[in-house]
Amino acid sequence: MRKINYVSEINESVLELEQLLKEQTSSKLKERCEILIWLKSGQVLTMKAAVRLKNRTAVHGMSLWKKYKKGGITEYLSLNYHSKQSPLTGKKELEEHLEKEGFRTINEARIWILKTYNINYTENGLGNYFRNKKIKLKTGRPHHPKKDEEKREAYKKNMP
Repeated sequence: MRKINYVSEINESVLELEQLLKEQTSSKLKERCEILIWLKSGQVLTMKAAVRLKNRTAVHGMSLWKKYKKGGITEYLSLNYHSKQSPLTGKKELEEHLEKEGFRTINEARIWILKTYNINYTENGLGNYFRNKKIKLKTGRPHHPKKDEEKREAYKKNMP
């Protein structure tokens, strides 16, 4: 197995890497910067040792090194994560129904979606979707069963 001289193979200086470390917001990318700093400064001699210090596998370290060699620091510091889109995203009819009529319950919404789009959601799944989209159930304030609106108006008129 060929030994890699990381000090000469890493193009960026330790100062540049430390600056990149400060700019990162993701903990994964900070971790990657720290690994490169250790390797460039000679604190750690092998990628395997560096990733072990971060509780990662040697295979993970080799894939990170391949990323660095292939695309440089920009490829190395990119996360290739794309969140999954909901099948309800962009459904105009659902948005119109929510604005005009709305739904009394999540189960009612679930049944309507099943009939309209043939998409089967669980109540919890649909509740999570609505929560992520900041759609809330609109309810009126509770009223006492013995409330008399006429007495209330008469009381208001007698107020000074």
